Amino acid sequence: MDSSHNGPLNPKPHDIAEAGPIDPATGQPDHLAEVSAVKSWFRENLVSLLITALVVGLVVVYTDPIDTLKVVLGLGLVIFIHELGHFLAAKWCDVHVKTFSIGFGPAVPFCSYKWGETTYMLGIIPLGGYVSMVGEGTGETGPEGDPDDDDNDPRSFKNKSVGRRMIIISAGVIMNVILGMGCFVAAYLHGVREEPAIAGAVISGSAAWQGGLQTDDHIVRIGNRENPTFKELRSVVMRTDKGERIPVIVERDGKRVELEIEPLREEGTYFPSLGIQAASQLTLYDARKPRDLRPVVPGTPAAAATPPFERGDRIIAMTDPEKPATVTPIVLDQDGQRSFGDYHRRMVLLASQPVTIVVQRKNSEKTESITVAPAYRSDLGLRMQMGEVVAVRQGSAAEKAGVKTHSADGTTTGDKILAVKLPPAADGRETWFTSGTPDWTKPEFEVGDPSKVDVKPLDPILLPLELSKWSDGKPADRTLRLVVLRQKEHNEDHPVELSLEYDPSYRFDREIVAQLNSPLPLSGLGLAYWVEPVINEVVPGSAAAAARLQSGDLVTHVQFKSLDTDGSVKTGDWDEVGKHQWASAEAAFQSRPPHELGLRVKRQGDQVVEVELKGRPDTNWPTAKRGLEMNSDYRVHQAHDIADALNRGGRRTVQFIKDVYINLYGMIRGRISARTMSGPLTIAKVSYKFAGEDFWQFLLFLGMISVNLAVVNFLPIPVLDGGHMVFLILEKILGRPVPERLFAIAMYVGLFLILSLMVFVLYLDVGRIFFGMF
Repeated sequence: MDSSHNGPLNPKPHDIAEAGPIDPATGQPDHLAEVSAVKSWFRENLVSLLITALVVGLVVVYTDPIDTLKVVLGLGLVIFIHELGHFLAAKWCDVHVKTFSIGFGPAVPFCSYKWGETTYMLGIIPLGGYVSMVGEGTGETGPEGDPDDDDNDPRSFKNKSVGRRMIIISAGVIMNVILGMGCFVAAYLHGVREEPAIAGAVISGSAAWQGGLQTDDHIVRIGNRENPTFKELRSVVMRTDKGERIPVIVERDGKRVELEIEPLREEGTYFPSLGIQAASQLTLYDARKPRDLRPVVPGTPAAAATPPFERGDRIIAMTDPEKPATVTPIVLDQDGQRSFGDYHRRMVLLASQPVTIVVQRKNSEKTESITVAPAYRSDLGLRMQMGEVVAVRQGSAAEKAGVKTHSADGTTTGDKILAVKLPPAADGRETWFTSGTPDWTKPEFEVGDPSKVDVKPLDPILLPLELSKWSDGKPADRTLRLVVLRQKEHNEDHPVELSLEYDPSYRFDREIVAQLNSPLPLSGLGLAYWVEPVINEVVPGSAAAAARLQSGDLVTHVQFKSLDTDGSVKTGDWDEVGKHQWASAEAAFQSRPPHELGLRVKRQGDQVVEVELKGRPDTNWPTAKRGLEMNSDYRVHQAHDIADALNRGGRRTVQFIKDVYINLYGMIRGRISARTMSGPLTIAKVSYKFAGEDFWQFLLFLGMISVNLAVVNFLPIPVLDGGHMVFLILEKILGRPVPERLFAIAMYVGLFLILSLMVFVLYLDVGRIFFGMF
């Protein structure tokens, strides 16, 4: 198109007679020529039209069009505001703006319009936008030369003062910060839902677990941050150095407890963390997305209960463990809400019995009493190999007894439990848990009368359950003797017997195996150990025995099966099981009805065998979980007035800017993995999720994206606004522009870096969204 044309690109109906083709013979509009022009336009833009139609079709078929429209408008607003900042600043500084574009590439059909000297358009590639100004290149002789540049044009960008050019370059970033703060202020005026800094569950062996943090602890201070939200915990932890310990103050049972915790970046994770999960509330899952997530896990007793549980049900009462024939209200916590801790305690105590749960239906005063049958651990008949102790809780019996742990750098090995000896019962008999039959001639198994010792198999998975069950019997003496294999001088292993006092107070703690390398916690002793993926023993008559698995088989891969919402069985991919990772595989298996899986094992001689196993309910081991899915807990933070909203919004804006820079710095020094970055696909996916749930949370997310765009765009990378600002600063210092050749080289380098980064984050997005990677 002729760039000198100053009329509208898409003429209005009353302009057609004047702007359209005229038949010289009649003096009237030439309609045949008009039709030919339209056909030519469609031929030229056929690819763009097909792509647009395909995208619209996919949106209509696979997504909610309304939510998708919200995302497009929301993210489009963030980009528009950024470019509008450049545009308005350029106009204010009297610079000739040639193009104002949202998106890159050719224009979307019917979305390009020229008014005055500027073309306004929507690019077909929605990954940003740009404002093109006369004189923005390096000059006519440079590789980025602009044919519209005129060294003598007073309205050329490069002919403006350094100060004015700085205003134009920084205006987009400033507008994004203002937009972000505006979104935060509006959200706080309405009320923002924030997860409280409460430990809903503690990951076994994590920093929090080792530091003595317990479930239901409310973190009121971490580092210098007072009354943090759950998300703010992460920002504080991210800025810590390796080996750094941070002070943590928690409220526990009405008292304040001071702790010191060293955040850890566990093997296979992308950033340091405390190792806790957010708290849950006693409301069944009711979010709009994902739609296939139900308030109950298919195949569990909760899913089979009648009347059925429904989305948004609030649990208000349930069977009382002290009076199993009665139903009493769930106690209230300090915030006046039904206590999840009380619910969990009851579920633990009533694990072997049917439980009646009273729910209040969503948006209704109607209540229902629903009886849920017990759930049991699923048994495969495998006893795996005991691994090393890798974590010890501060102040625990294990720490006092001097239990050795595996060092993070692998230079020292941890103790390996060989046997657990319970104290003698009233009749003088003892119970020992060992692997195989004890060799009574060895010092560690020396006993006066072996016939008075009941020997039980040492199953690393069942050991915590066995000891908890024994402790529930309230023995007079809770002093255990642990026989451990310990590495001494010259890398020789020797058995050592330790005496430890079992602590029953951790019975109701929610300690979970949530990461691939998570160890299994033995809570009452305050230690956690790995479980190796090596079969130590196959139980006769079990599913494993029927599949002809053998002692010494190494499990290398596992393939889980799960029930879909329609009751059909879905078979997953083969997942690799690394060294020390059987505890996480076992936890995943127990959580997925119908408790079927495939195992790929390696035997001596590198023989690979694949088997299918179906677990059998073990009525000896009922579980507290019966398949109910709960919403995350939250508190509403609402500003009292506009001044309070401005204060909250301003503080959140400043804090978020700091967090972005801290995360980038953490990536540079290797404390945070670059795989935590997100690209446009992940941003769109998360935006779509928020758009379908709550407008104000979506607005809060848009504010975060806007501020993030401002920070990233102002990084000192050529091509970005921050890179241009660096050259302007140099020009101001030197008193002359940077040499054109140097500028051009820097632009090429910056473009290469940005394109490489874009390819990398798109790779992360595709792997994360479509293949479950990262």
